[in-house]
Amino acid sequence: MARPNQTVLCQTCGQVHDNVGNHLYDYLEAVDEDLTCHICLQPLVNPTDTTCGHTYCAKCIRSVLRVHRQCPVDRSPLTAQDCRPSSLIIKRMLDKLPVVCPNTTYCDDVMQRSDLEAHLANRCKGNMSHCVHATQGCMFRGTRTALESHIRECPNTKQKGFVAIKTGGVTTIEIKRSADEEFGISLVGGNETPLIVTIVQEIYPEGVIAKDGRLMPGDQIVEVNGKDLRDVSHYVARDALMRASSPIRLTVYREKAEERNKIDLLNVTLRKVKGKQLGIKIIAKKHSSGIYILDLVDHSIAFQDGRLHIDDRILQINGEDMTEGSPEQAAAIIKHSKETVKLIISRLSRSATPEIMPSVAQELAAAMVPLRNVSAVKVKRERQITISKPPSEFLGISVCGGVKGKCGDTPIFVSNVLPGGLADRKGHVKKGDILLAVNDTSLLNLTHPQAVSALKSAQGASITLSIIEGQEPNPPIRFSPSWLTWLSLPEYCQAACTIVIKRKESKSLGFSIVGGCDCTHGTQPVYVKTLVPNGAAATGGALKCGDMILSVNDQSLVGVKHSLAVSLLKHAPGRTITLTVISWPGSLL
Repeated sequence: MARPNQTVLCQTCGQVHDNVGNHLYDYLEAVDEDLTCHICLQPLVNPTDTTCGHTYCAKCIRSVLRVHRQCPVDRSPLTAQDCRPSSLIIKRMLDKLPVVCPNTTYCDDVMQRSDLEAHLANRCKGNMSHCVHATQGCMFRGTRTALESHIRECPNTKQKGFVAIKTGGVTTIEIKRSADEEFGISLVGGNETPLIVTIVQEIYPEGVIAKDGRLMPGDQIVEVNGKDLRDVSHYVARDALMRASSPIRLTVYREKAEERNKIDLLNVTLRKVKGKQLGIKIIAKKHSSGIYILDLVDHSIAFQDGRLHIDDRILQINGEDMTEGSPEQAAAIIKHSKETVKLIISRLSRSATPEIMPSVAQELAAAMVPLRNVSAVKVKRERQITISKPPSEFLGISVCGGVKGKCGDTPIFVSNVLPGGLADRKGHVKKGDILLAVNDTSLLNLTHPQAVSALKSAQGASITLSIIEGQEPNPPIRFSPSWLTWLSLPEYCQAACTIVIKRKESKSLGFSIVGGCDCTHGTQPVYVKTLVPNGAAATGGALKCGDMILSVNDQSLVGVKHSLAVSLLKHAPGRTITLTVISWPGSLL
């Protein structure tokens, strides 16, 4: 334990400072003087207002008042009891200040000040990590970038069949999980949403996925224990993963950073017909790994099926990995298959932009999955309930969420209902319900402690709650609303946030988008679909798969065509790009 006044490396700001002093930050640009403390002359940290109308850092003013009981600016009498926390607006303005990661040797990411602690703990490339085979005796310790290269060459990887996930292709990995271990990931997507597929949004340090070390945010989960997740709903994909028995076999697709074309990933099954050619001519390219379709024989099975195209890359045949395969291997597998030939192929659908990584073409989405109304995530309506309450009895509910929570800024929700308690007896409130107000007090934009205080202090013989029903099928024991529940909330429940992305030398923003007013299934918001590993967006750590982009550099993306959204992102001026987004947490596993 650090001694008082001892200089330490702070885990919150990443700087070396006195352990009782203020956090230190490297700001990207000059900060408005109105947000600066008049004592330390730095941007405010934990801002505190005085009765005489001045604002200081909480630690700065407390330090001064121990010696002089007067305001440092106007010298009016002042005590600690005359100070109070600044308004939420001021705190949010300070939280949004762009700062640079202090690990400048390895990392040049820019993020909001409030995101720096999470970045340092979980995402910074300068963090030192042990090899995933440390328990087998591997002594490696290095940055995350170095760790990725090391895992491929680690002797334990080669000896124990440990498969590293390849970029630009499909990889099947095996993960062991005990009954009491959590996955430690969040998911977005599903075939009832514009994302269509199931995508990893975040990975949490305490889970089995983080300990394994191979999955990354933005990875698409194609299969789990043989169950195809390409064309299933969000809840079906979530439940399939939760119920998967160990060892868990995950088939994963990961974007390739240097690719500059949109990629469609398709699953094609061809049924053999006696006396008729399958009709696929396969070739290996001189300067590329893998195998490709050279031609389709006229009137053959593949030609008449119509789904395969010339220059499609074959990733798997009947479950066999072909990302490094040869035409001879492919021909042998096809020849010895009995009734069906199952192919997984990738296709470059159209040229991309150098600024933003592309996604599956909107117009081809209907060819991948049956036509459906993606706007099936209906906006839910608020309703009011009144519960008669004895003076000495509490509601009997537990709540989570609130602004500045572990999962970001979310409304307050019911995480548990006490069996036999008041709410349980009345039956009006259920696990997963979103609480908007109690009596005349709004619970929106409150922290968790503030919301708990408002609920406990509600007076009267009855309590009126404004709620949005959030019940969902098969809620997990450790409950948190699903991504679909958050998407269904009305606009006034949304809290927009600002994300700063610093372009790298390649000028690519490193993420793909879906959505726009010209979608096959009607007008949709613009969503982040995937993040490119080690790209500008992924290394920044603030932008997540499933985030809804409202604007880029104050240019609105609401109601625009998909091509225009891509163009506005592509041509956004400057090296530093500012996005306004609605960021809901994914479904936890």
